Amino acid sequence: MQDATSLGQLFFQVAKERGDAPFLKWREADTWHEVSYRSFAGRVRSLAAALHSLGLAPGERVAILSENRPEWLQTDLACQAMGLPDVPLYSTCPGPEILHVLKDSGARALFVSNAEQWNKVAPLRAELPDLKFVVSFDRIADAESVHLLTEFCDAAPAYDVDQRGKAIGRDDLASILYTSGTTGEPKGVMLSQGNFLSNCESILEHIEIGSSDRTLSFLPLSHSFERTAGHYVVMAAGGEIAYASSLERVPTELREVQPTLVLGVPRFFEKMHARVMAAVEHSPYYRRRLFRFAMAVGRKVFQRQHRGDDIPTALRWRKEIADRLVFSRLRERVGGRVRLLVSGGAPLDPKIAEFFNHAGLPLLEGYGLTETSPVVACNRPGALRLGTVGPLVPGVEVTIADDQEILVRGPNVMQGYFGRPEATRAVLDENGTFHTGDVGALDEDGFLSITDRKKDLIISAGGKNISPQKIENLLKREVTIADLCLIGDRKPFLVALLVPDYAQLKSAAAELGIAWTNRLAMLGHEAIRSLFAAAVKHANAELSPPEQIKRFALLEEAFSTENRELTPTLKVRRRVVEDRYHQLIDELYLPGNNGALPTHVLQPQA
Repeated sequence: MQDATSLGQLFFQVAKERGDAPFLKWREADTWHEVSYRSFAGRVRSLAAALHSLGLAPGERVAILSENRPEWLQTDLACQAMGLPDVPLYSTCPGPEILHVLKDSGARALFVSNAEQWNKVAPLRAELPDLKFVVSFDRIADAESVHLLTEFCDAAPAYDVDQRGKAIGRDDLASILYTSGTTGEPKGVMLSQGNFLSNCESILEHIEIGSSDRTLSFLPLSHSFERTAGHYVVMAAGGEIAYASSLERVPTELREVQPTLVLGVPRFFEKMHARVMAAVEHSPYYRRRLFRFAMAVGRKVFQRQHRGDDIPTALRWRKEIADRLVFSRLRERVGGRVRLLVSGGAPLDPKIAEFFNHAGLPLLEGYGLTETSPVVACNRPGALRLGTVGPLVPGVEVTIADDQEILVRGPNVMQGYFGRPEATRAVLDENGTFHTGDVGALDEDGFLSITDRKKDLIISAGGKNISPQKIENLLKREVTIADLCLIGDRKPFLVALLVPDYAQLKSAAAELGIAWTNRLAMLGHEAIRSLFAAAVKHANAELSPPEQIKRFALLEEAFSTENRELTPTLKVRRRVVEDRYHQLIDELYLPGNNGALPTHVLQPQA
């Protein structure tokens, strides 16, 4: 792999070796289809030749606005083979953000997946003078200016793609990834061919991944975690990638695809944990007791394995019973073949990691940023330390500044922010060291811990620095809470906006003998509010007085990417939430308010 100078060259090398081995799977009309490495390489070459026919010069940008699907990767690899940096956009991006990214990057061509995505771009064309060519993966009726991918490829004259690839070096720009960001306008992170390739090499040296591995892709390919770890790494290892048809179908398709690797953000694993715990809560007494027995056994086995101790015969027998009666069912939920779960993109609650590891499903937490291509550190099988993001991957250096900020240096660090030299200088010093903005520590064994985000600290009116992540993770363990946002910057105390898990809430209401009518009515019910008051009290018991939540409100509507309250990787944009619910937040801080709010303030303000 180290002799490849571009991602396109790497892919063609692997495709030649793997030949007719399966590469990609996707679902259409209830049927799974697949394409081999050899066949997909032909598709990539065909599209690369078509891109050449447009007369684009090396370094000119090509944007991709699409959901995860084979054509996304086909477009990406064709761009990499031709030295055309691509600019991925999240499929959930609204029109104004699409306009910003296309204008800022100066994209010359755009690939869209379907009519839904094109309809967001069409009204913007007059404001995009640099955009000259649009291609769609699916046919779009009444859109004469949009070319169909297959026809675009078929019409292109032959071209020696390999010859073009020889001129592409590791320092050449591969992609501009616009950070979703919890604050501020997205900035274009410039990642080179060498940034991506070095990170793939580091990951493969750090964690064993091979041609027998298969993953189910459901995190956005526009995000560097899925793109590097979920695609380029699996591709470099000669493995197989299946595309989930939708987020809603992921639980079903995990069982159908039977992956060996599952990459997810913490919210994915939190929801999986919540579903399991809810099922346990509503099961007969003997099953609840059996589950507790199995988890206790799993904990003892995990602890002994972690210390390198032998497992006594009696404990081994108990483990076999727990595995047969409980843990085998959990494994079936993720297809029955999973050997590694990997969490990235945001901090993972250590209790969630404990649950999966004690159940015999190794869940490894890692750490990285778009600016680092992205992986900086990751736990490994056999070198797992819960509560940390693991040891550094080979070739990456980390130092901890005097103010505990994590500083990263290595071949994976970005070239800078596109067209923003001042923003680049603010985070990238003259030695090429990237200032992450994250706060953490390295222990004596080289395991990295992330304690907070410098810019995400809540500073109370009394001057207390409060970490919201720890508090939010505590509350997310409660099965009735789907999401939340803490408020308290420059305020006398913390308050919380809680998004109920309505499926769990309906079950709880039924147990309380409350007839379900509608969400708003239920949230105003005293017994329902008491459930959440108990959940907040339970979390507060583990917190210091400044960290405790004094008042809360229940939200009828979940946070969403469409409303920009969530980033595409499901992190809460605190400032957006504060702005949308400003009136509700003001009421929470009224003197004498005890959190029992009248139902009319539960609606967000326009």
